[in-house]
Amino acid sequence: MKPGNFYGIGLGPGDPELLTIKAIHTIQGADYIFVPKSDTKEESLALAIVKDYVKEKRVIEQVYPMTKDKAILNAAWLAAAEEVCAAVKNGNDVAYLTLGDPLTFSTYIYLLRHLHTMLPAHDIHTIPGITSYNAAACMANYPLLTGDERLAVIPVPKDIAALRPLLEIFDTVVMMKVAKKLDEVILLLEEMKLTENALFASYIGQKDAYITCDIVSLKGSGRGYMSVLMVRRKRDGLNG
Repeated sequence: MKPGNFYGIGLGPGDPELLTIKAIHTIQGADYIFVPKSDTKEESLALAIVKDYVKEKRVIEQVYPMTKDKAILNAAWLAAAEEVCAAVKNGNDVAYLTLGDPLTFSTYIYLLRHLHTMLPAHDIHTIPGITSYNAAACMANYPLLTGDERLAVIPVPKDIAALRPLLEIFDTVVMMKVAKKLDEVILLLEEMKLTENALFASYIGQKDAYITCDIVSLKGSGRGYMSVLMVRRKRDGLNG
């Protein structure tokens, strides 16, 4: 039997209107739709984004454990890859849905690593999606780069002091995975006199979307989850 194809599809930050045309066409043409789901959530956000395009499709939800135990996580990704691989080898075109961009801070990458050992490279296709920071910057008309400026995209480190040299070197720093470190980051930005150069956004593209340039007001807000924080070294009148 001729094997099918695997498509890893980036859905963007959450707004169905930010899906690419290629993503929609690939989903509509797939035989199987695989959807990742946290074991702590009742509904899959990925599935909600594409609900208008999967009505007649066979949807398989793969539940992944919310843990930092690498052995448990790797076992879950291996099992997921084996399930996907079996469907592809049986001649099916498989679409795997993931939020944001598949290759930017995405757990999809761990699945992809396993699939590369199971399927020929020409049967594996990854379709890009809009990242949360691109969507947030556009929503706020906040230029990320001009001319020969340099950009750093990083997860917030455990040691906030490690941010200082990056904020001094790069023209724009995009901080992902802010979580509970938001207050500490704000204190550093105050010390470096960069609070007026920053943009904070959370749940972009979703019903609870929040965006602000008033960074200091976020102290104690607990808004670090599902958020991105962008800081430019020079103000340049970007924040109105």
